[in-house]
Amino acid sequence: MNKYLLSFISILPLAAFAGNTFTIHSAIPGMTEGAEVRLRAADSHDSIAYGKVTNGQFVLTGSVAAPVLCTLEIDNRVRPLPEQEFMHNRVVKLYLDNDDYTVSAAAYDSIPLSYELDFPILGECRYTVRGGDAQQQYQAWHDAVWASLKAAEEASVKAWRYRYGGEEFGGPEHPDEAVGERLSLTADSLKAVWQQQSDDYAWTHPTEPYSLYLQGKGLDRHFYYTAAQLDEMTAHYRDNRDAVGYAAFVKQVAEARKTAKGMAYPDVTLRTVDGKAVKLSALVKVGQYTLLDFWASWCGPCRASIPLIKEMHARHPELNIVSISCDRSLKDWDEAMREEKMSWQQAALPQDKQLYRAAATAYQVQYIPYLIVISPDGKVVKASNDAKEIVRMW
Repeated sequence: MNKYLLSFISILPLAAFAGNTFTIHSAIPGMTEGAEVRLRAADSHDSIAYGKVTNGQFVLTGSVAAPVLCTLEIDNRVRPLPEQEFMHNRVVKLYLDNDDYTVSAAAYDSIPLSYELDFPILGECRYTVRGGDAQQQYQAWHDAVWASLKAAEEASVKAWRYRYGGEEFGGPEHPDEAVGERLSLTADSLKAVWQQQSDDYAWTHPTEPYSLYLQGKGLDRHFYYTAAQLDEMTAHYRDNRDAVGYAAFVKQVAEARKTAKGMAYPDVTLRTVDGKAVKLSALVKVGQYTLLDFWASWCGPCRASIPLIKEMHARHPELNIVSISCDRSLKDWDEAMREEKMSWQQAALPQDKQLYRAAATAYQVQYIPYLIVISPDGKVVKASNDAKEIVRMW
């Protein structure tokens, strides 16, 4: 919707939309007169409403077809911004439905920045959102997982500071890799705890719309759920109060079936170092585990993970490794292989656009590095963007 229309909506009498609209009101101390306020869907980033701070407060109104997780972004600087200066949004998260909401905080500066090093999640306790059944459900989930979520985020920040922060952000000038690995393992372990708590909450509250949202987000984990588990989910959330959300969830499940854990690996066309077409099935070895490593010469994290794969190749010769480059340039791919001394099987996505898209879609290659584990009987059993997670399997 046009932002000017949304701005116009925000000043219409509330009675005109009684029962069919939401209203968000806030009078947080320290907001600048004329500061811009935007309400966006958290996942799609689509604009839902827009307004400005007037007389120390703002009121946003509009309507949504179903409950939606949103970010309320407040930029305390009045336009125009200095040249090349990016927005400094303070962000409030809320679960929105057509109801009345009030956002409060001790001061504008206490609201977390969208890009805070200590992660905005850790600042969520510094503001309060009241109103609406949907928000109450979100708050109930948040209260249930907060202790474990906070512990996981703090551990992640600690690991990041140690490995990459340097002295500027409280880390050592020369971090010890063993210490960094222990910190990362701790963070991963705590993240798994809070994720399990979140999954358990969603499963034990199947009629709540936010539970449906959480379960839908979980479907983004490719090759994670089996077809039987997906069938069970579809039935489990059938009585959810968000009919619109459930219809969308059913479509999500249908997509998730294309990358269900335990499915036979998709046989796709790749290309060899000399540019010839080759089927993946010619590279997979029956009776052995196969590791597919999607990477590219220009991808820093991909190059950083190659030593781990090289170590696995040396320690586990029984593991069949196939690195699949996403490079378009044969020259760049060849140079990177020689530089990295990659002695295991090598292939690349096809140069043909249609075949390239077919292979990337079959394995849902969205971010690299991306690693896929195929069992000895040809079933996909694991997918991860973290090489260390794969290494821990052996």
